[in-house]
Amino acid sequence: MGKDSGDAPMPDPNIKKAANAQAATGNAWLNFANDAYATAQDRQTGIDATAGAVSGAALGAQDTALTNAATDRARYENTFVPLQDQIINDAKNYDTPEAQAAAAAAAGADTQSAIAGQRAATERQQASMGVNPNSGRFQGTQRASDLNSALAVAGAKNDARETTRNTGQALRMNAVGLGAALPGQAMAGTQLGLGAGQAATGALTQANQQFLTSTAIPMQGYSGAMQGYAGQAATLGNLYNAQLSAYNAQNSANAANTAGLYSALGTGLGAAASFFSSEEVKTDKEEIPEGAALAAVDSLPVERWRYMPGIEDGGEHVGPYAEDMQRVTGLGDGKSIKVQDALGLTMRAVQDVSRKVDRIAQQVGLGAYPGNREVEAA
Repeated sequence: MGKDSGDAPMPDPNIKKAANAQAATGNAWLNFANDAYATAQDRQTGIDATAGAVSGAALGAQDTALTNAATDRARYENTFVPLQDQIINDAKNYDTPEAQAAAAAAAGADTQSAIAGQRAATERQQASMGVNPNSGRFQGTQRASDLNSALAVAGAKNDARETTRNTGQALRMNAVGLGAALPGQAMAGTQLGLGAGQAATGALTQANQQFLTSTAIPMQGYSGAMQGYAGQAATLGNLYNAQLSAYNAQNSANAANTAGLYSALGTGLGAAASFFSSEEVKTDKEEIPEGAALAAVDSLPVERWRYMPGIEDGGEHVGPYAEDMQRVTGLGDGKSIKVQDALGLTMRAVQDVSRKVDRIAQQVGLGAYPGNREVEAA
């Protein structure tokens, strides 16, 4: 009986392929993220171990530096601070009037002692040579010599005292200079210790940050998978909506065709019930065997019935059922009857009836219907 060319077209199969590809991509992304996360965890184990070792060494260096700093500070306060205090005291008291008077008295005493000693030595020498020490000439010469000798001795002694004092002062200054570096060393040690502690803290913080960063990998994977599933759902939803729209459009067209058929049968075919039927727009033409349409119409139950409320016009009509139409002729979707199919089937059945009547008329001697050329030719 021919193919039903009015059915809604099937959706493009590539839509389903695209939806499956979206879901597969999401799953692949999730698998990749899980593998990357597992690798990151393995690497994180080594990073944590290294960070722990570095932190332990840094904390040990911190403890050592702080201990050394405390030791150096104690030594500075116990050993070098007293020397500094002594130097300061010596500087304050070096040229006081009392110190100057003491130095002068010491110099005078040294001079008197030197003169007396020199005089005695000279007298002994002169006596041994037969010179009278009591002579005036000897006494004058002796006094000049004694004075020069005494001055030289006193100057030498004073110089020796001054040198000794200066040497002691210099030694104390050098000692103070050595100790002066200790506070800086202690401060540097403290800073070193604090820096080591900060480095240890930074290492642990960085290692922890690396771990937290690695946890974002599976999050991205899950997000990708969810996007893939969402894309699949959206695509399939659009596909379903397209199918539903096509189904609704088909039902509307079928309803319109059915209404047009019965409107044409009741009131005659009008312009509103017309449809394209030119031979130029048709293809896949196929001859219907004689008698087939009449047999099909004869097999179709035709009854009086009424539409359910809300369906079509809800009125009472006479006609076949779409299920029987599809079963007997193969036309339609089993839910509606197209106007073209019903009209064509009816017209072909009328032709079958016309030829059958003509043949019967010939057999009884009544002759064929004048317009039936096939019967006349027979």
